[in-house]
Amino acid sequence: MNFFPVYLVCFIIFIVWLNYEQRKHEKEDQKASDEFWAREEEANNTRKKDISHLPLLQVSLSDIPCVDSPDEEIEYNMGRIDKIIQSPMLDLSEYTNTDLKLTYGVANFNLLSEYDENYSHFLIALTNLARAYARHGYTETAIDTYQLALEYGSQKVSDYKELASLFLKLEKPEAVSALIHQTERSSHPHKESVVLALRETLVSYQ
Repeated sequence: MNFFPVYLVCFIIFIVWLNYEQRKHEKEDQKASDEFWAREEEANNTRKKDISHLPLLQVSLSDIPCVDSPDEEIEYNMGRIDKIIQSPMLDLSEYTNTDLKLTYGVANFNLLSEYDENYSHFLIALTNLARAYARHGYTETAIDTYQLALEYGSQKVSDYKELASLFLKLEKPEAVSALIHQTERSSHPHKESVVLALRETLVSYQ
């Protein structure tokens, strides 16, 4: 019978603690929300700044690995790349929308977003071309294309895994090991996930 008061006290303490934690999180969420909207308001009032110095990505169609193939999928992706690279491309993935407006002015936001979108579409088309080469037996050309995509900034784990699989198809596990070491030394934002995926791919081969 003596357990009941103890249980009641513990229950009351738990309820008090729970209410405290809930109020604390509500205050933290409100603070974060207030800070976000304050920055967003500042961003929406940031004057237009000069963007002529920004390093646009310059790509020539001659830079893209190519094979003499009548395959429609390959031709389509080459044509897609050719069309995209005619437009300005810029990697702005490190910026949030608010940061972009604060840094370059709200008047430049739509234009810079378009540049960033062009860049994303270019990487997608390039890796789609690599997959098309791989599907149709152009393994070495597919490897070159994946490597080019990584050089241009592709960060997708799937691109690394598919490249590693192609290396192993040519019985080049040392190339996968080199890719792992290269990634470990890089500033890739998803470094751990990429390295883990590459190691798993390599283990499956061994």
